[in-house]
Formats: sequence, C-alpha cells, structure tokens
Amino acid sequence: MNTEVLGVSADNWPCHAEFSKQLKLPFDLLSDWKRDVSPMYGAWDETELTSTRKSFLIDKTGKVVFTQEAELTKPRDHAAMMKAIEDLAKKGGG
Repeated sequence: MNTEVLGVSADNWPCHAEFSKQLKLPFDLLSDWKRDVSPMYGAWDETELTSTRKSFLIDKTGKVVFTQEAELTKPRDHAAMMKAIEDLAKKGGG
C-alpha cells in the first residue's frame, strides 16, 4: 500500500529519539513542540497541556478520512486503521 506513517506529539526531539529507540519504531516521530499542529486536529488537551492520543488517516488530497482516539494506557485499534487504509486504497485514494 502506498501509505506513509508518522507520529506527532508535543514531546521534544530527545524524548522522541529515546522513545523510538526503545520501541524500535519503523516510522518517524515528529515534534509539535510549538503546538502548531495538534490543536488544528483537535489533538491538544488545553487543561493537561499535552497532545491526546489520536490517530488519523489522511488521503492524498489532505482530507481526514478516518480518526480514532485512545486513552494513554490503552492500545490503539490497529486492525481498524488497517481496514481504513485498505478501504481507502480500494477507492483509489491511498
């Protein structure tokens, strides 16, 4: 599938590097240190001053076609994301 995975959070680069190293992540982590991106996607918790755990599937045109949110201590639904990616690819948008 023609899909790119990126992680984004408000953590700084050293935190991302250590997190990525520990988990051996196969994708890049981007730092939203200035909080420019998270609020635009509704992924910023103003009361906790942290990004929330949301996942988005964005098509080639930049449209969000799938969203899911998970609690910090709960895993994301990877099967649901994979299904959304497969559905998008079938439609020619992936």
